[in-house]
Amino acid sequence: MKRILTLLILNLTFVILPAVPAAGQTTYNLQIMWQKGSPDKPVPGAVPYWGYVMCGGDLNADGYSDIVSYTDSIIELGGERLRCKIYIFHGGPAIDTLPDQVIVYDSIGAHPSLCIADFNHDGYNDLAIGDDNGVGASANKGCVNIHYGNGVDVSSTPGLVIISPGSATNTSFGVTISAGDINGDGIDDLIVGAYSWGVGNSEGRVYVYYGDTLGLHTWPDVYMTGHGEAGYYEFFGHDVSSGDDMNGDGYDDILVGAHGNCKTALAAGKVYVYYGGAPMDTVADGWVYGEGYEQTLGVFNVSNVSADTAGFNAVGWFGTPIWPSNAGDLDSGKCYMIPGDVTGEITPLFTVLGNNKSSGLGCWSSSSGYSDKDKLEDLVAGAAYENDDKGAVYLWLRKPTMNSQYDAYILGRYGIPGAHGDVMGASVAKAGDVDGDGKDEFLISNYWADSNNMIWLCKYTGPDGIEDENVENVKEVKLLQNVPNPFTHTTTISFQLPQPATVTLKVYNIAGQLVKTLVNEDKKVGSYEVKWNGCDERGQWVSNGIYIYQLKTGGRSMVRRMICIR
Repeated sequence: MKRILTLLILNLTFVILPAVPAAGQTTYNLQIMWQKGSPDKPVPGAVPYWGYVMCGGDLNADGYSDIVSYTDSIIELGGERLRCKIYIFHGGPAIDTLPDQVIVYDSIGAHPSLCIADFNHDGYNDLAIGDDNGVGASANKGCVNIHYGNGVDVSSTPGLVIISPGSATNTSFGVTISAGDINGDGIDDLIVGAYSWGVGNSEGRVYVYYGDTLGLHTWPDVYMTGHGEAGYYEFFGHDVSSGDDMNGDGYDDILVGAHGNCKTALAAGKVYVYYGGAPMDTVADGWVYGEGYEQTLGVFNVSNVSADTAGFNAVGWFGTPIWPSNAGDLDSGKCYMIPGDVTGEITPLFTVLGNNKSSGLGCWSSSSGYSDKDKLEDLVAGAAYENDDKGAVYLWLRKPTMNSQYDAYILGRYGIPGAHGDVMGASVAKAGDVDGDGKDEFLISNYWADSNNMIWLCKYTGPDGIEDENVENVKEVKLLQNVPNPFTHTTTISFQLPQPATVTLKVYNIAGQLVKTLVNEDKKVGSYEVKWNGCDERGQWVSNGIYIYQLKTGGRSMVRRMICIR
């Protein structure tokens, strides 16, 4: 008898997908480990920003990475003030959908930025929250609030508030933050972007605050200023990233996005590399220019991607959804992987383009962490506009020789021509090892979808998609039992293909009548998960009872039964 592996879905509550439109959710070599809808009721007509910024890190010192994101809502006309709730979900073998800690800001000046690091070297990670508008003493200046960790929870109120230095206001101080050991003393330092600093509020500056056993310094130890000429300042510091030694000198380095740079074309953009040091100088060591008019390279997130394997250094990873448009319009998009050990103008090691003219690949990009246990972090990018805004997220495993063929993907649930669909991939982020299995997971959101805003936690499951089964044993088509079964609202159907093929996956009632077509397309070799939300082709809930799902591919047909209980 063939051994059938049951895929465990760690959701403790099931999310009801929208009845109309509805479709199966397809994954390739990925498993959805956890998903969570917005915990707050959205403000009518407003973007809820659930999943706009996400991060992972061990905040309670239990060895599992935790998940952090937030919701916010306007509390003043014009949006000058927001009420923000920051939700923390502790990692573990099973991940709850109820938050373990909620930090409430009754008044915050802007959508926060987030960062997790140990800034005071006490062995417990801290949570930094950037507010680029500020409140109280930091009103209109911006600040970063530090919530120190203690091994259980982070402090519910800031233990330290770092306010934008000097007298300048409206500099966007705190719009982006990151952490890394820039001066090599073994303590995490804080990097803060302020892209509206300087002439015309558009020159830009980035500040570095050294960590210390007594806490972060409150006055910058280093700062870098954007370059440009009158009328063409570059908005230096809209995005920053650190945490990795890119040139192998023992100091973590910094990536800085400057999307307004006009060297190659108006607002083509630029990404800088600064090497850390003791002391660190403020002259850029390397850079990459955007390629065309208003492609704004450096505005859509920049990321460091770690390497812990001999012969490899950390790299930079970022993109723009506007490439190759020369009109500043959404286009296929392009992502860039760059070396950090090259000075001057940098030639990318690897680039990848979106699938079609409306993919928008690179609307967000990130390291996915060590997805496949090879000690090289991997690359993930969102294409939120693909297929009528259905959206998609693609994963590339880092290899000695990279190619544009993705190693895994997940597709959004529905597209709507001319309107926002699911826009899966609007944001992506590294989560760390949330379930403690030695492999890192990554986070995905659709934060600007019109409804059903969601955060997904995904794991790369390898060529066969089943971690515990050797790929050499996958020599035939497999259709696995749906999970959960019986189900009330949503269930997951998994199947495997040993070779590329045209696949149909359909659901029938016990009388043999077609209820729902979940898949009807060509598929590559690999493992797939498809979610069915218990709706028929018209978007109506099906009744209680037994249903048959049938997989057809390559002249073969396989069926299984499932039970729906409302």
